[in-house]
Amino acid sequence: MITFFMNWNSIIFKNAIYLKAKFKNIAYRFYPEPKPGKWLFISGCYNSGTTLLADVLGLHPQIGTMPLEGRRFTDELKNADAMGIPRLWALKPEEFYLNEAMGEHINVSRIKRQWAYMYNDFRKPVLLEKSPVNSGRTRWFQHHFENSYFVIIFRNGYAVAEGIRRKAGHSIENSLLQWVRSNEIILADMPFLQNKLVVSYEKLTANPQDVFSQITRFLDLPELPAEIFSKKFKVHERRQSIENFNDSSLKNLTSEEIALINSLAGEMLLKLGYKVINLRI
Repeated sequence: MITFFMNWNSIIFKNAIYLKAKFKNIAYRFYPEPKPGKWLFISGCYNSGTTLLADVLGLHPQIGTMPLEGRRFTDELKNADAMGIPRLWALKPEEFYLNEAMGEHINVSRIKRQWAYMYNDFRKPVLLEKSPVNSGRTRWFQHHFENSYFVIIFRNGYAVAEGIRRKAGHSIENSLLQWVRSNEIILADMPFLQNKLVVSYEKLTANPQDVFSQITRFLDLPELPAEIFSKKFKVHERRQSIENFNDSSLKNLTSEEIALINSLAGEMLLKLGYKVINLRI
């Protein structure tokens, strides 16, 4: 019975979001451009902990959030799902990448007002956006969204590749290339970002209270209550506590897949401080 009501509530929520999103192209016209004290963009590859970061930060009373990723609620920015390459935007960076010298045709005001319509409260001092595809647009957002702040998260590439493959059904090679190439872009653009904080999935899951304290200090906000970190959060259709799932992902990889990851991503793994798995017996 409990499961029935949980599923029913989920259906109602999804339908409500669908209906609101359906009318965004009309309703947004009645909304002003939001002018928060800070725009907060969560940047990172898919399956790296971006959803967990956004869900926890969304509990902060001074942070406004959208019900889903911002990419879903604007027609001004290209969407990897709509182009038939879900979770693989970095395999076609020429379609998605933007810096401050690009995207003159994009209506920035329209994006802000479309998002204003979808935020739970666009008047909050910090407005959060989390879309992995926007990790290739950080410099563009910094240029067009005043007072932009970026929290960048990295995760072990073995686990990320396995997660993308499991969630989207892509080959392990393409899943891995998404991790490598998106991180190459993120790292190349980071020196241009004025307000940035780098965290890791591993540290986040090992000591969430410490990591979120770093983030709230970075944003000049009061800390989140300690009891929040014992809650369960819905990540990719599962409710789970904050814990490290890297080991379970590694168990889903064959020796051949690990060898492929080593050959294609060894350099990036080391650059981000991760060990390359030694397959020698």
